[in-house]
Amino acid sequence: MTNQSLLKFEDAWEIVKQEPTVWEFIEIKNDSFYYKINQEELFLSSFKSKNLPSSPYTLTFLGEVLTKLSPLANIMSRRPGTEEVTFYVLLNTPQSGFFGKKVDKKMLEVAAPPLVWRRQQIQEGIRQKIKEYIEKNESFFFLDIGSGAGFDSLEIERLIHRTNDLTNNCFNKPYESLNIDIDSKWLKNNQLLAEKLFGLNHFITRENISIFDFLEKYPRATLGQYDHLIISCNGFAEFLSDVELRNLYENIFLFTQTFDGNVDIILPFANKNKKQESLGHKIGFKFKAKEKQEIINMIKEIFINYKVSYCEKYSHIVMNVQKDSD
Repeated sequence: MTNQSLLKFEDAWEIVKQEPTVWEFIEIKNDSFYYKINQEELFLSSFKSKNLPSSPYTLTFLGEVLTKLSPLANIMSRRPGTEEVTFYVLLNTPQSGFFGKKVDKKMLEVAAPPLVWRRQQIQEGIRQKIKEYIEKNESFFFLDIGSGAGFDSLEIERLIHRTNDLTNNCFNKPYESLNIDIDSKWLKNNQLLAEKLFGLNHFITRENISIFDFLEKYPRATLGQYDHLIISCNGFAEFLSDVELRNLYENIFLFTQTFDGNVDIILPFANKNKKQESLGHKIGFKFKAKEKQEIINMIKEIFINYKVSYCEKYSHIVMNVQKDSD
């Protein structure tokens, strides 16, 4: 720390939470995403059509037109539910030519608010838990299911590093962030960014594996050293069948059963919305929004003796499932 008086935790936290988050250094350049660290720009991913996979959807004529004019529509068609979509809506800067930029702006006006709100709720939920753990100086394990580039794990490191800088290491307990994703490219980006931002001084690990395989194989005994377990499982509800989603949630429940500490699980999903579904059908996008009450009932059936709460906006819901220590 440089020429700055040591602060109490609360004062330090007020400073840290006002500082730029790790998401604020993402930028678009030449139809690609970059991460800016000081004067260095790290390439993350291109969203040029030639660099994207074919769309898994059968597009309508309107869909074909939209994906040619709007980069966002094209990304959502070819890389649904991925970091590319998240980064594009977070930056909320229309791209393409003059007419295409107008179409892209319209697409962002529809798609960005719900996705940005949902990301903010997840981010804030994790941040509040990390604040609690640091303040109490208690250990934790963070599991990010479908992590993509694992920006939540990077933000956790930023919060801990900066708070410790300002308080002379008020937090000194063990912690770990584990990112699970089947996309090796984004996991490699997470590794690159972690090394650039924190050198070897971080506790982020990665597994390039499906969550079902992970939950079956992971040695749960290793969690015993931690006071808290926090799980984020974002994006699966829109792409799994009801049977697959129930199976996933049941496996997460079983995973938490061997843990004696506090458990916090974040489960976001899109609620059924006739207007959005109608637009999706016109374009040819397949979007498996869920009935809110059905999901709530499923969660309560599976997570026995857990507290279930949620917040809702833009037909999106972020559920919080909690269990206090045994």
